[in-house]
Amino acid sequence: MNEENLKYPAKIITKCTESFENFWQQIQRSESLMSYLEVGNKLITNYDDEARKYYSSIYDHGYNPEIVKKSLNKNLDSLLNVKFYEIHLSSMIYVNSIDNFITYFKDVLSEVVVAKPQVLKSQESEKLDFILEHKSMDDLINSIASKKIEELFYKGIEDIEKFFQSRLGLNIFKNNVQRKNVNFYIKQRNLTVHNKRKISKEFAKQFPELEKDIGQYLNFEFGYVSKMNLTLFNFLATLDEEIAQKFKLKTRNPHT
Repeated sequence: MNEENLKYPAKIITKCTESFENFWQQIQRSESLMSYLEVGNKLITNYDDEARKYYSSIYDHGYNPEIVKKSLNKNLDSLLNVKFYEIHLSSMIYVNSIDNFITYFKDVLSEVVVAKPQVLKSQESEKLDFILEHKSMDDLINSIASKKIEELFYKGIEDIEKFFQSRLGLNIFKNNVQRKNVNFYIKQRNLTVHNKRKISKEFAKQFPELEKDIGQYLNFEFGYVSKMNLTLFNFLATLDEEIAQKFKLKTRNPHT
């Protein structure tokens, strides 16, 4: 991963599609959550005695055996420090961010289809009973669009890239660095979800620089996730502007 590509400020947005605004809102929630956790950790440190009493009281139930209470008190220093949970929480936020990123393509494609239905034109046919379920041509177009989009997004970013090139005449990635970075982010997400962050031989084959780490685990931190969010934000902000202009999509001021 080229960290140098992460060190730049956020793009200024004055107009965007509804799809990008939804993406942006999710990014803001993720960033706010990480800030909230850092603030909470600071306050816990400042009010250590009160925090210890309150945390212990949560487990003060009749069914809680004495051995659990002793273990809890012994480990309170760790349990009351956000660093103890950082990898776990960062992993969840990371996966959510990548899912949010992929969903943007699905959402914006839906906007494009409404503006220009012919982008989904193909040689495939639909069954008569499916067609007759719809009351109007617009309803039929929307159903076909949703169906095709769902089929597309069960696949990976490579298929999304090909579709945008062939049907929309747009290159998602402007250079190989962008393509490599986004691919790395997505593959890390998949490894996190399907292999509990453990680096496999298959993963290392795709990213040889990690071959020495086979059997080890990806360890995410809040700072890394935040930098990734910024990268994805700037990437989609530029692409969203291009898509909106080309297909004359409705845009809005996200600050109002």
